[in-house]
Amino acid sequence: MFTMENRWVNKDGKIGIGALVWLFIIAVLVYLGIKFVPPYFTYYMFKGEVDGEAKTAHVYSDQDIIKHIMDRAMESELPIEEKDIVLERRESEIEVSITYDIVVNFFDRYFKTLHLEIHTTQPITAKHYT
Repeated sequence: MFTMENRWVNKDGKIGIGALVWLFIIAVLVYLGIKFVPPYFTYYMFKGEVDGEAKTAHVYSDQDIIKHIMDRAMESELPIEEKDIVLERRESEIEVSITYDIVVNFFDRYFKTLHLEIHTTQPITAKHYT
């Protein structure tokens, strides 16, 4: 009878080369996931916060919005400086662009730079009092 247990071993009871290859591939994928998922997760979370700041543009000045974005970047430990934030307010909309780089380190020998860019345009809506 074939069981899952027999799938990983050969007739001598030793693990086969195919199983070792699969284990190696799984280990590499897990390692890459550990390295690449956190920067992209932080990117998407931060992008949502920048969208939220742009939606409240009718309440705050440009300097206040930049200060709020910088505070959130510091909380997330992102390598963003004020010069990386471009805020352009038009008559009916606001546009926020942020560009920054994150360096991913592999085994303290290899480095991959991720160029991340956030770009959002939101309409400026006035508060209506009823």
